[in-house]
Amino acid sequence: MLYLHDAIRFFWIFLLLSCAIIFGHSSAHAQYEPAPPSFYQQHSEYINSVDFTEDSSVPLQGQWLFYPQQFLTESSAVLAPRVVSLPASFKELTGSNQNYGTFVGYFKMPKAFIGRRIAIKIPNQYGAYRVYLNGDLLVRLGDVGKTPAAQVTENAPRIAYFVAENEYFTLSIQASNFSTLHGGIENPMRIGVAQVINRQFQQLMMSIAMVCGAVLGIGLFTILFAVFRGSKQRNSKSIFVFGIFIVFLALHNMFSAPYAYTAFTNISWLWGTRLEYLFTYCAILFFISYIHLLNRRYLHPLNYQTAMLLLALNIAVTLVSVPEIFEPLALYSSAFSLSVLANFAYGFYQTLKHGEAYSVLNLCAVIFLCVTFLNDFLLMMNWIDSVNLSFISTSLYALLIMFQQSRNYAYHTYYTEQLNNTLMELNSLLDQKVKARTEQLHELNAKLEHQVKIDALTGAYNRRALNDEIQQRFAETLRQHHGTLIFAMLDVDYFKNYNDYYGHLKGDEILQQLVQVISARLPPSAFLARYGGEEFAIVMQNVPFPAAAELLDAVLDAVRRQRFEHCRRQDAKAYVTISMGVACMHRQQRYADIHALMKSADAQLYAAKQAGRDRLQAV
Repeated sequence: MLYLHDAIRFFWIFLLLSCAIIFGHSSAHAQYEPAPPSFYQQHSEYINSVDFTEDSSVPLQGQWLFYPQQFLTESSAVLAPRVVSLPASFKELTGSNQNYGTFVGYFKMPKAFIGRRIAIKIPNQYGAYRVYLNGDLLVRLGDVGKTPAAQVTENAPRIAYFVAENEYFTLSIQASNFSTLHGGIENPMRIGVAQVINRQFQQLMMSIAMVCGAVLGIGLFTILFAVFRGSKQRNSKSIFVFGIFIVFLALHNMFSAPYAYTAFTNISWLWGTRLEYLFTYCAILFFISYIHLLNRRYLHPLNYQTAMLLLALNIAVTLVSVPEIFEPLALYSSAFSLSVLANFAYGFYQTLKHGEAYSVLNLCAVIFLCVTFLNDFLLMMNWIDSVNLSFISTSLYALLIMFQQSRNYAYHTYYTEQLNNTLMELNSLLDQKVKARTEQLHELNAKLEHQVKIDALTGAYNRRALNDEIQQRFAETLRQHHGTLIFAMLDVDYFKNYNDYYGHLKGDEILQQLVQVISARLPPSAFLARYGGEEFAIVMQNVPFPAAAELLDAVLDAVRRQRFEHCRRQDAKAYVTISMGVACMHRQQRYADIHALMKSADAQLYAAKQAGRDRLQAV
């Protein structure tokens, strides 16, 4: 309770400080001389109406005059401008983000707000700018310059205030940027009554503070839960790592767009950018560590170690270099995330394949997280026109995981109570329960005995089951006198070449598919077993030899029709085939023992391969 009380007190102090600083942005209104009405009549085709109301703001958009590579405080009668629409990047307007220029816009507001305090909300713009109202400086961010050395970059939201003395006004925005990723006025501005703009800005900052505070509390709770749970308890280490991930996630959200940290700290833009990247790296580091600890299948050790080395390199470079160096490095390093995502997808496929339990909520949260990170990456590259979603997604992810952990804790507590009640009931019904458990044990033993006979890779019977089956059927055939016993040996043609070219994993997959194809063509009475490697055996009893030969030919043809790719054969075919040797025991053809029968089939298999493969050879 003490920890919760301190956390709440810290949170409210944080909100009060944020509000104080936000209100501190409300400087005295700008005094200016409005242009005469005749001036705006001459430029009537460029005048944009901003019809905000007493309770709402509107985007500061419309037509602007753009003067590339010029710093002006008002429109020029000499220079020829371009008519553009904001928001827009320098790259859209000039072909390169490394540029500077002036945007001039003419606006008309409702007459009802003349004499009122008006505010313009300018979100972060990735560069430096100066805003002039009718030629007078209204607000600035950083230092605009014509060269990288002359410019001082900043990245923070700003609110500009003025008192409207006329329904017409002119805004001039000098902007410069020398980054390859961003530049210009890319994020939309809004205008409205100062009270409305302040309220919207405060709501944004407070919502970020509340969410970050909640996420931070979740992280600290998770860390303490893991510590008090003890290191020897199951999953304690992964829970502890996940808690650290949540803490860095909260810090990341505070230092990412819309850069709420600028409202209550004086951290320089350079260190703010560094901390944004450092907290991002730390969050990623502990997240993939959590995934690695959760299940090694989701992140192979080689992938994990490579990711750790890349993150360590990025952290070191970020600490000692400038954004022009560590931002491109982060961009190039992010390509490795494709390998991590592919590994995770394959691991989840294996989970589904083996029918293992998994959390649907956790899966949906991870997918949502990946989609939003992809959205923000494409937005950073200026490839899409969207909004930053990582703050929403990461915060929602942390809340969903905490909800899941709370639910699991409540479920296990309830389950423990139910188990105690069940044990008490079992004491009075011990005899019946023991009998039921004994029957279940017999069923499990029967299943286990069946599994012992199955080849783990292909699902066919194994060599041990084949030996038992052939001995039993051989003895039955000898007793029947008129019975027949068919033994066929199968071998995949050029399988070593297949493994060498496609890899052993693909070779295992093709063996599994071949077993499915062969099983589908055999009657239920036939017995299919893996003899060893790529060799299989088929046993059929009391089937006339002509009918057996027809069935086995159908198996060969079924494999051919599948057209499994095999481009490393030593003949003209480009698909997987099998060769087959068949031995038949009947009244006229007897064998001394099963070894002689199997040896005869093996000899026919050898003859089939010598004759060109993809065929059946029988005796």
